[in-house]
Amino acid sequence: MGKEKLKNSLLSEASGEAEKIVKTAEAHVKGMLKEERTKLKAKEADADTEIEKLLEERRNERAAWARLEAKRITAEAKEDAIKNVLEDFFQDLKKVRKSPQYSKFLKTAVADAVAELGKGAKVHVLKGEKKLLPKLANVVEDLQGLGGALVETQDGKIRMDLTLETLFDSRRDEVRKQIYGGLFGGK
Repeated sequence: MGKEKLKNSLLSEASGEAEKIVKTAEAHVKGMLKEERTKLKAKEADADTEIEKLLEERRNERAAWARLEAKRITAEAKEDAIKNVLEDFFQDLKKVRKSPQYSKFLKTAVADAVAELGKGAKVHVLKGEKKLLPKLANVVEDLQGLGGALVETQDGKIRMDLTLETLFDSRRDEVRKQIYGGLFGGK
């Protein structure tokens, strides 16, 4: 009987010890689970914050791109409007040859150029415009374009281009600024 009692006592003690170990392990596992859940929630909150940050950056990036695209489209539309005005301007420039101001311009500009280039200067004008320069000799109606004149020395080495196209080209930037100001109210 002593053996049996000792055996039962050892078993009872081992069983109690095992129960304590199991309870300690279960408590430890519960603590670890609680700690891991807390860490997981913190990581989820960090992930949510990071996602919100990325989404906000993406929204800002798209908004900036949209603003840039809007500026590009606006600039293209403005450029198209300016081109249309310039096309209309060139159409109207064809009509200007019939005005008294054109006749006055042609006489004055050509007379100044001939005086500067000297005797024997050759003047090239559009067909039908020779009559606008009756006091000048050596006028040839062989010019192509919108109007104006081309005056050159007798030997052809020096040339003054007084064509409307060249005069316009020399003032293109100024004209574009004026058109822009007229259309859009500023520079």
